This record gives sequence, structure tokens and C-alpha cells, in this order.
Amino acid sequence: MSLISPTKALMFRCPDTERELSTGIEMDAATFEQISDVRSQIKCPVCGIDHSWSMSEAWLDNPAPSMPPLPWLFINNRTANND
Repeated sequence: MSLISPTKALMFRCPDTERELSTGIEMDAATFEQISDVRSQIKCPVCGIDHSWSMSEAWLDNPAPSMPPLPWLFINNRTANND
């Protein structure tokens, strides 16, 4: 019996291309549920635009093998508006 919970990638959707993208961050479902709804900013590798997104817009999933993980993620970035 394993005590380690399976992890999945934290995903978000590019608002310009509608493509699902991995942030490169992996966590289990219990951890995901405990994270507060902070706003983050990330440069999209598909369209090249900086997107602001929140944890309420993200989900856990296994990305397609062709999806590159995003190299930069700024959790609670000072330039992103946090409510």
C-alpha cells in the first residue's frame, strides 16, 4: 500500500488560443484543494502573451506529451491583482 498520493500537472487555458497548457507544477489533489485563490501571471509559450489567471481557473490533469511545460510561473506575482 502506497502512502504517496498521485500527482498531476497544474493546468490552465490560454484565453487567446483556448489551448490547455501545463504550468510545469505538479501536486496532488489534496494540496490543490488547500491552495487559496491567488492570481498569477505567466508568459504563454503558445501565443507569447503574458496571461493573468487564478487558481479557480486552473485544474489538475495529465498534459498531452506534446505540451511543453511552461518555464516561468510567478505565484502571487506583485503585478497581478490579488483580491
